[in-house]
Amino acid sequence: MQDQLTDPKRAVAEIGEKLNRFLRSSRYAQKRAEIEGIVEFSRTTAEERLAGILAHARDRVPRYRALQDRAALTLGDFPLTLKADLRDRFTDSISRDETGRMEPGHYFIHETSGSTGQPVRLLTTAETGGLSSLVIAERLNRYLELPDTGTELNLGLQYEGTPLVEAGYLPRPYVRCNLRGFDPSSPRIAQTYAATVGAFPVDRIVGTSSRLVGLARYCLERGVELQPKAVVASYEHLPEEGRRLIEAAFGRSVTTVYVTSETGPAAWECRRGSLHFQDDFVTPELLPYQGDPALRSITLTALLSRAMPVLRYVTGDLCAPATDCGCGLPGTAVHSLVGRSKATLVGTDGSVYSPYALLAALSNAGLPDFQVLQEQPGDLQLIVPEPTAEVRRCVEAIDDDLAAYFADGRGLRLRLSAADTFVLSGRGKRNPVVQRLDVAPGAVEGTGYLRSGVRSPAYTGPVPRRPSVP
Repeated sequence: MQDQLTDPKRAVAEIGEKLNRFLRSSRYAQKRAEIEGIVEFSRTTAEERLAGILAHARDRVPRYRALQDRAALTLGDFPLTLKADLRDRFTDSISRDETGRMEPGHYFIHETSGSTGQPVRLLTTAETGGLSSLVIAERLNRYLELPDTGTELNLGLQYEGTPLVEAGYLPRPYVRCNLRGFDPSSPRIAQTYAATVGAFPVDRIVGTSSRLVGLARYCLERGVELQPKAVVASYEHLPEEGRRLIEAAFGRSVTTVYVTSETGPAAWECRRGSLHFQDDFVTPELLPYQGDPALRSITLTALLSRAMPVLRYVTGDLCAPATDCGCGLPGTAVHSLVGRSKATLVGTDGSVYSPYALLAALSNAGLPDFQVLQEQPGDLQLIVPEPTAEVRRCVEAIDDDLAAYFADGRGLRLRLSAADTFVLSGRGKRNPVVQRLDVAPGAVEGTGYLRSGVRSPAYTGPVPRRPSVP
């Protein structure tokens, strides 16, 4: 690690040569052929895979033993799977034959980050566990017209011990530089950014939305000009102003990828802004959500991994209804993600509210980077990296709107937090809403507060703009 930090250019060059050798190897040719064989989207294959995984689960998974007397099955015959089911029914969710043996293959345990609750363990095999991720990544590479090999900055959720520079072999050999979120209070992280960002050309930048915003701000403030061919965001809510800041910094539009730890990459964003689900690797169900015609609950069924089938998994994410995008990309399309069903705010009198109108108001006011923290009913703390005078005026205006909307003794009030440090999960994920109250079960109010005509002044902080974003 220290050698890589001392001379990152040399580390990148050495790993690049290693990848060039791999690019000429028979193993690479074999794996590429495997990916190429299923990279084309196929609606027929989607139907066959769904029928196959349902029959397999019925016949081999103890949890679905009650369905074994049914000859024909539809997806709706299977119960919904909650995160608690994956945690509490781990053993009887594992596929076994009539002798009790598990599926053949090289097994590994994958544990989710637990950013919205307790972590969950999943069992998969090396043979199928990563294949769908590789194929979907290759589809995205083609769409973005990326080179066959290159260099990337990876600002994803890193495991402890991840090297600064490493080889990413598939689906395309890339030198990967792994960065954590920029934290000027951490000398080690500041030193890493100073040594690596701008030290070598970058073909693509990938990472969580908040870390991409942090990198964009870092580059704009220091005049570091990166010219990636693609910028890909995932795992977190991306405020619209954060998107604009990233695009201003890197001169490229942001492509969001919708990923869950339980089912892997499930959808990615076209140039018209719609998310297209990869229906031949994951079956999406967009179920009605609490009677709100504008919302759907995303439920996913993974179609490849048979070691521990994940069927009808309720992601907790909400989206708009399916749409006919018209861009030409296949797959079920939705115009936008709305947020998470468990992301709630508690009013002064204990009423429960959806946070997404407030998040939209903050984004529309021009705040590129923020987090809402609640520790007391009715009191919302807004965490921002820099509480400038412009930010304070925006917060005061939005709080005035909240006060005007809600009656006395009800609703929510917004104030700047005394802290300027975001609340992260154990793996470094940042959720837009952190709720530390015990929220009583029940319907989230379909409130319209602040949805239209926000009077808040636009944030006018310095954001240099580049003339064109392809």
